Amino acid sequence: MENQFKWAVCGLGRISKRFVKVINKLSKNSIVIACVSSSKERAIKYQKKYNIKYALTYKELAESPSLVDAVYVCTNINMHHINVKMFLEKKIPILCEKTFSYDYKTAQEMIETAKNNNTLIMEAMWTKFLPATQYVTEVIKKHNLGKLISFKGNFCAGIGHGPNSRIYKKELCGGSILDLGVYLVHYSLMINGLPNKITTNGKVINGVDRWCNFSFIYDDNVIGHLRSSFKLLEIKEAFIINYENGYIKIPRFFDAKKVIVKTFNQKVIKKFKKVDGFIYEIEHFENLVRNKTLESPVVNYDTTLSVMEILEELNRQLGVTFY
Repeated sequence: MENQFKWAVCGLGRISKRFVKVINKLSKNSIVIACVSSSKERAIKYQKKYNIKYALTYKELAESPSLVDAVYVCTNINMHHINVKMFLEKKIPILCEKTFSYDYKTAQEMIETAKNNNTLIMEAMWTKFLPATQYVTEVIKKHNLGKLISFKGNFCAGIGHGPNSRIYKKELCGGSILDLGVYLVHYSLMINGLPNKITTNGKVINGVDRWCNFSFIYDDNVIGHLRSSFKLLEIKEAFIINYENGYIKIPRFFDAKKVIVKTFNQKVIKKFKKVDGFIYEIEHFENLVRNKTLESPVVNYDTTLSVMEILEELNRQLGVTFY
């Protein structure tokens, strides 16, 4: 098909496979045309499995930037800044998987590289693009529920990871804060902006956190209680926002298909289409590139850097540092 948006995927783990499947099943105007790895052999194996035109190393893609319209970077977090800067310097737009990087300094370098090369980069915080999330922001902006009192968010996911998973490895920038807490921080900033104070406690094993309880404290005694964890052998992820005249509850907030808005005399349950939410961020990013827009209005640079600063502070309070 003419004018198809041509993607490369850089990093060939589990999340890249989901990205490819979403493009193949749900997108009418885009195609994954290249798979990119540090290993040529691994790229070829992936190419054959998913019927992708090109199997490339990082260097080969950097030497042939016109092959693609954008790169989805989903390598391990410790490699994001290296991969991203290589491709941005060749003026290839980047959709960079969350967490954007492992600290504020490298995240800032990535964004500065994008600005210096007049090339788009966006953090792939796909939750922000869900219709359910957009509905939550609309309800908040109407101020019909009165004064914000508090909010509570949990993202606990202890299943689906073997004992040798990257999430437990310091050298790969593992830990629940960077893997799960990033969702909670993005959502909290969407609700009430930057906190005045952050408090943290958690458990660190082998240099990365297994779980983290943290609180965001704001003016007017508003407080947010948040928890990321690999400890529970189940998935628990919900967000509830309490106001003086009601609440908003978002089950499975990171992939929400339902939002509940409750007041003293009314309960509204809003349901949304059951589709893989990756498609919304993909379509948003493709439109940015086609329109030559250099920064997303939904996940802008200031937001990404603010989130990165908070994540680094959470890790710092637990005694976790990377590099």
